[in-house]
Amino acid sequence: MQVSRREILAGVASTALLGPARAATSITVLTPFGFIVDFLEMMNAKSGGHFERAGLDVQLLGAGGAAAGVQQLAAGRCQFTRAAPIDMMKASTTQKNLSLVSIATIFQGSTFFVISSNDKPITKAEDLRGKRMGIVSIGGTTENLLDLMLFKVGISKADVPREVVGNNPGSFALLQQGRIDGFIATSNVVEILQHQKMPVMAWSTDRYAKMPSQAYFTTQEIIDKQPDIVLGFVKAMKASAEEMLTGPLEPILDRAAAQFEIPGIRDKDGLIVTVKKDIEFWLSEGRANLLRNVPELWKSARDNLAEAGIANIVDETKLYTNRFVEEAAKG
Repeated sequence: MQVSRREILAGVASTALLGPARAATSITVLTPFGFIVDFLEMMNAKSGGHFERAGLDVQLLGAGGAAAGVQQLAAGRCQFTRAAPIDMMKASTTQKNLSLVSIATIFQGSTFFVISSNDKPITKAEDLRGKRMGIVSIGGTTENLLDLMLFKVGISKADVPREVVGNNPGSFALLQQGRIDGFIATSNVVEILQHQKMPVMAWSTDRYAKMPSQAYFTTQEIIDKQPDIVLGFVKAMKASAEEMLTGPLEPILDRAAAQFEIPGIRDKDGLIVTVKKDIEFWLSEGRANLLRNVPELWKSARDNLAEAGIANIVDETKLYTNRFVEEAAKG
């Protein structure tokens, strides 16, 4: 097919009007703990091209715990991280000039479980007295949740020694060896242990402290000065989550595994079961609340933390915004 000179000139003119293509903005995003499958929606935002389509050139890294991720964000070494609101609330009351804001919540229900063996079960918080408990990291979500549950049932923190064991199914071996009596870890650890037919007893920390479990955070300074990258980030996370809700999970997992070292990837069936369970927590407040910061959950978190003396938040509504989730919903 021949193209006329007029058509060529028209194309050149339209390109000139559009201007040069905008370069992607380079940012750093942190997962709270490596590249476990619990963070597949973050890996998929990168490997599935969702960040790129939102105009972001993302370096996705894994922090060594939720507290470390919050510290890196506060220090300006990354622009976004995923963390538990309980960590952010505590940090905001102990660190001067720290202004972190949740721009979206991915896990509405708690992703953390108290895990023990059926042979020596810990069935309730009252059973924790005198038990040596495994936690993911010092000062992180699991330790804060442990302290909160102990307060709820009147047990001193000194009566429950703790040991850092990480967030992995291997911690169950420490339990079987008698080195610990139980541990707190994410739902994916529970799913893997159950998939392996281990004699596991597990219950959600929501039983004692209902609150938003995992949210994406940035700083107020970034919101004020670079709202475009915040909107781009939320759009990318929304697109990633929706792809996982509607599409087959195996190719999404395979694509992410080609770019990131996902622990346990040889047991893909087990990991897919884990992701499906995670998605249930995403939707525990209903499909309409996907990624929204639910005010009632944030108020519950504030009340629980204040009651336990962990953090005294005057106005929890200043710690989150649904502005970008609502803008992203418009397309």
